[in-house]
Amino acid sequence: MNFSETLGTLKAAITQKPPFCTGTVPLAGNDANLFYRQGENSAWIDLSQATESKLEALSAACEPATFGLDQLDVLDESYRKAGKMDTLLNGADEGKILKAELYKLNVYMKDSFFKTHKDTPRGDTMFGSLVVAFPTSHEGGALVLRHDDQEWTFDSASLTREQAEPSVAYIAFFSDIDHEVTLVTSGYRVTLTYNLYLGNKTSQENLPSSITPVVPDDHRLHTALEAPLASLFLHLLGSIGHIDGPSRRPPTARSPKGTPL
Repeated sequence: MNFSETLGTLKAAITQKPPFCTGTVPLAGNDANLFYRQGENSAWIDLSQATESKLEALSAACEPATFGLDQLDVLDESYRKAGKMDTLLNGADEGKILKAELYKLNVYMKDSFFKTHKDTPRGDTMFGSLVVAFPTSHEGGALVLRHDDQEWTFDSASLTREQAEPSVAYIAFFSDIDHEVTLVTSGYRVTLTYNLYLGNKTSQENLPSSITPVVPDDHRLHTALEAPLASLFLHLLGSIGHIDGPSRRPPTARSPKGTPL
C-alpha cells in the first residue's frame, strides 16, 4: 500500500463513523410500568419483571404489525411478523433540538421477525428512529443494521441480561439505514419506537446523567493504523541499527532520580 492509499484509509477511518449510537439505562420505580387497553378493559404490565402470562396477555392485545411501503401501511406476515399497539401519547419537547415522538409499541413473540427495510419518514423533519427495548426474557430478535457494506448487531436481549439491575437498552439510528429484526426463537421482545425530529432550539443540559450515548467498538481505525505504524516501527529500528559514531556508546546507567550509579 503506497502513501496515498494509506492516507486515504486513515481519513476514511476517522471521518466515517457508525451511523447510530446505543446504550442502556437503569430502570427505577415505576419506569417500566405500561398501561394498555385490553378489549373493553384496561390492563398493566411491569416490563422490568414481566411474567410469561402477563406478556402473553400483552401480545394478545396487540394488532398485527404493518410496515410502510410507498407511503402506505402494508400487512404482509411473510415479510414482517409481529404485534403492534398504537398510542396517542406525545413525547414532544419544544426546548430541545431533538424531538422524540412516541410512535408505537411492538411485541415480537416466538417466530416473529422483520426483514430488512428502511423506516418510512413521517414528516419533513424526521431524520431517525429510537428503539427502546425492555428487559423481557427472550432469545433472538437482534436488530441488525447495514450501511456502506458494513454491518452492526444490536442484541438487546444480551445487553439487558448483562446489567446488574433491570435496565432498558436503546439504539438511535438514521432513517436511511437498512435494518432488520432477526427471528425470535423464544420469549417476548417488547420495544417502544420513537420517531426522531429536528426541533428549533439547542439544549442538552437536562439529559439525565445516567444516559451516556455510545457508539460500539469500531475496529476500522485500529486496522487502518496497524500496518503503517508497524512499517514505521520497523523503519525506526533499522535506523537505530545503522547509527554510527560516538552516539553508539552505551549510555551511563542512572538511578530513578537521575544520579549516576
